[in-house]
Amino acid sequence: MDPLHICRTGLLSAAVLSAAPWAAALEPVTADWLYLTGNGSWVARSATLRQVETPLALPVDQLSSGTFWWSATDPDLQVSWQSTDSVSWVSEGSLVQVTNWPGSWTVVSSGPELLVLAQAGVRRSLPQSAWDRLSWVVGQNQEESLSLRVRQPEDHLNELDYAWFDGRVSAEVRYSLDYQAENPVLLQQLVVHNDTDYDLDAPGYSYAQSSQQPVMMMARDAMAASSERTEVGRPQAGDSSGQATLSSAQPIRMPANSHAWIPVDQVALDRIDHQYRFNWSTRQQGSQSGQWQMTVTSDDALPTIAGPLQIAIWDQQVALLETQYQPEQETQTTLSLGSSDMVTLGTESLSGQQWELVVTNRNSHDVEAVLDLSHWEQDRSDQAGISLPVPANESVRLQVRLSSNQLTVRPL
Repeated sequence: MDPLHICRTGLLSAAVLSAAPWAAALEPVTADWLYLTGNGSWVARSATLRQVETPLALPVDQLSSGTFWWSATDPDLQVSWQSTDSVSWVSEGSLVQVTNWPGSWTVVSSGPELLVLAQAGVRRSLPQSAWDRLSWVVGQNQEESLSLRVRQPEDHLNELDYAWFDGRVSAEVRYSLDYQAENPVLLQQLVVHNDTDYDLDAPGYSYAQSSQQPVMMMARDAMAASSERTEVGRPQAGDSSGQATLSSAQPIRMPANSHAWIPVDQVALDRIDHQYRFNWSTRQQGSQSGQWQMTVTSDDALPTIAGPLQIAIWDQQVALLETQYQPEQETQTTLSLGSSDMVTLGTESLSGQQWELVVTNRNSHDVEAVLDLSHWEQDRSDQAGISLPVPANESVRLQVRLSSNQLTVRPL
């Protein structure tokens, strides 16, 4: 079996080695700008070309045309890259770990069917059938795994901009809300993830939601220890090319395998209304739970980027409710919180043409009940609707009637 084939197909995993003393930190990766998305990031750099051929180092193991971009003042260039397969397999002197074996082991010899490993004078053999237990730092004995070469027809100054996409550097917008607080606010945060094995530095960054970004397959999976502090400037909201953005011209420093939560905006909420919706038909019996919606309103503009939302409860019984924030009106949006038994709709048939409905609110606060009623019979279809307040810990009764020409509903 070809060991390189094992690495390419992913049967052999280079594990995350956070505590391995031999996993030396890679050189920090510097960028001119970092373009963050939810699926990864474009790491942008620039260079001044002066010679016919210029080598440029890229801290990536694989590259494709869809995950690389370049532009130059004089575009009469030939850009190419080349990587070696030797980076994908261990060699003599490599340090590895083996599942169920303590510590790190040095490769003494490497053959097509057997590895000989040593640790503190003890030698062990690892046959090909057990290579799935191996983990190692890909590229630990090489400074670079991919070399970018740029050729121009003659020696002259030429400004080159280029970028590659790294799926392990990403960001997401998240929200939190404590609706039971005396002065509730909607908090917007940007969460930045650096899951690479290198420290990342850039003078600024931007974030935009995009579902069409490519995903780069990377070979390195080692965690490099770093004592550097995480520094991420607070971004400002904006827009570009029809997309809502967050951007910061302050430096960003993300150590390897680090995460940062950055507060972006805090919007005071003036009103929070609880609404429970019901879809009821004349054939329905028994009771049903309401679909809980929370409408939040502010005097100030709400954020323009969608994202997951955690609603804090922390009442020693329930921790959080999770939903999705989606911008709607400039100062108002509705949050869907799913089915809830705190408000229910009961049905009692009085006759074939008359029903009594009971809306019961078990909450300690007032709510609004919205009912969409329907009746189908052969080639006849009728609809009716009603919206009404339901006080805390109380019930409201309604009467539904079907006449020869319409379906009606009214409170009792």
